[in-house]
Amino acid sequence: MAFYGTSAGFITYTEARGKTVLAAWVTAVIEAALLLSSEWLDDQYNLVWTGFPTDGFTQERKWPRTAASTNRYPSHVFLNTDIPENVVKAVYEAAFRELTEPGVLRKDFTSSKYNKVSISGAMSVEYDNSLTASNVQVQIPVIYSLMQPLLDETSQGNFSPYSGGLSRV
Repeated sequence: MAFYGTSAGFITYTEARGKTVLAAWVTAVIEAALLLSSEWLDDQYNLVWTGFPTDGFTQERKWPRTAASTNRYPSHVFLNTDIPENVVKAVYEAAFRELTEPGVLRKDFTSSKYNKVSISGAMSVEYDNSLTASNVQVQIPVIYSLMQPLLDETSQGNFSPYSGGLSRV
């Protein structure tokens, strides 16, 4: 079981931001949230981070990475053993949300069904548009801000804070 950060680091980070760490959040509970949050962050950003996993496909987490650098001047090049503090902080942010609202990072989406279908000389279809993919996408601006310096802006999977992934056609 590998995750970014530590239980003690999570508590320090969270309390420094004026958030309450509940007594029920014992080490095992926090570590479970850190694991889930690490998996979520890897899933969201793996294709747009600079570099590539140091140990390739078999590496459990997507950091550390080889040939990873920041996209800001002056650029910082990470060693192939480094895990950026931005990644750890982003996991702490996601873990706090997961602990306060279990399941928030892993919402399932089922597309809407027909509301009404009628055929009387011509066809008429009415859709239920109340639930869309954008309604259930997890958008956490502070995490996007933390990840921004680590993104490969030439990647085909560039992220937009407004719409998710985008690419040039």
